[in-house]
Amino acid sequence: MKGTIAAAALGGALLMATPALAQRSSGADRASRPDPAVQVRHEMLVMERVLEQKVQFAAQRLNDRFREAGMPDVGLLTGAAKARGTRLDGYGVFFDLEVPAVRQSVFWSLRTLGRPDPVLSDVLGALRGLERAIDDPAMKASFQSALGQLEARIDAPAGMRVAAGPAPSGAVSAAALGQPPSVPVAPPVVDDPAEVYTGEVRSAVIDAILDHGGPMNLSAAEWFAVAARDDMDRHFLSGDPNEIPRTMVIRVRGSDLAGFREGRLTREEALTRVEVKDF
Repeated sequence: MKGTIAAAALGGALLMATPALAQRSSGADRASRPDPAVQVRHEMLVMERVLEQKVQFAAQRLNDRFREAGMPDVGLLTGAAKARGTRLDGYGVFFDLEVPAVRQSVFWSLRTLGRPDPVLSDVLGALRGLERAIDDPAMKASFQSALGQLEARIDAPAGMRVAAGPAPSGAVSAAALGQPPSVPVAPPVVDDPAEVYTGEVRSAVIDAILDHGGPMNLSAAEWFAVAARDDMDRHFLSGDPNEIPRTMVIRVRGSDLAGFREGRLTREEALTRVEVKDF
């Protein structure tokens, strides 16, 4: 009898404890799950760092290409990459991206100082043509030595030197033959670094969106948008229209981003879905 009463009491206690245990377990499960708002903010912070690093890499590539062209490194870019993201109800996610700007006034000063005299470059081109016509090894070596010393004295940046071309037999310069002087040949990064840099930044931002934008959980109709603008300090502006800060808006639909992430779109197809506008 006493055993029966004890068993009944134990069973009742267990029945009463079960709901409390279930409630505590449910509360623990909820506590272990990340808050969706916190998770979204974390992904935004990660994307901010990705955009900043991608743009800094693009800036480094421009500096490297500029040095490879023989131009000095004197601070062609200003500022540093900074990204700030936010979610906009009914639109999607939007990132404001400050991009180190090309200081056009510094660039044009460098280019003007470093550009060789076009007439002198024309004479050098003619001399290189004469060099190929010399058959005597000793005379050719002497001629090459003298020509090398002349080029060293001119000391023009490698990226601005005119390419050697054939010269008419016996010619001293194109000007002596009544031909217009040749124009120094410059690689694109020297001719227009801002345009080259814009292309680098555009590619960097698009790669960041496609490769790292998936965790934003956008709906099909929402946008992933980045407004990349020049981080140009106002006191650097000279009034030159080339130094007016530019903004480039790059965006892609959530449906296209999901299609690329899920393999339904190739990278080439996804790139055609990306919208780019300049302001």
